Amino acid sequence: MIEFVVPGAAAPQGSHRPMRLRSGRTVLIESSKRLKPWRAVFALAASEAWTKPPHAGVVALELTFRFVRPRSHFTAKGAIRAGAPLAPPRPDLDKLVRGACDSMTGVVYVDDSQVGCIWAAKEYGDRDETLVSVIT
Repeated sequence: MIEFVVPGAAAPQGSHRPMRLRSGRTVLIESSKRLKPWRAVFALAASEAWTKPPHAGVVALELTFRFVRPRSHFTAKGAIRAGAPLAPPRPDLDKLVRGACDSMTGVVYVDDSQVGCIWAAKEYGDRDETLVSVIT
């Protein structure tokens, strides 16, 4: 089992949008501009924690996506407002998981199809980060 922390706000891996090139060819562009840099940071953190070749067997993942509460959730005295949500409503948890799983492909495991079980949650915390546990 390995555990590591990915700093920064997690970016969802959402839908793709088609874009026609000058050559007439159509390519799919990721809708989130933050995804590519976040996946690079994620892959770097994973490679520092996982020093072996990519695992070839089934793995289980535990992912906790932490986000800093917005200022609007607090009163003037610094207390959390009564109507503030307990967990971030956005981004969608399944899209965050997709981005995380794809980031570990070729680093921790050969392909993300090897993930047999996932425990995932999103919550508010002191800083934007993703906590990752990989069980082999």
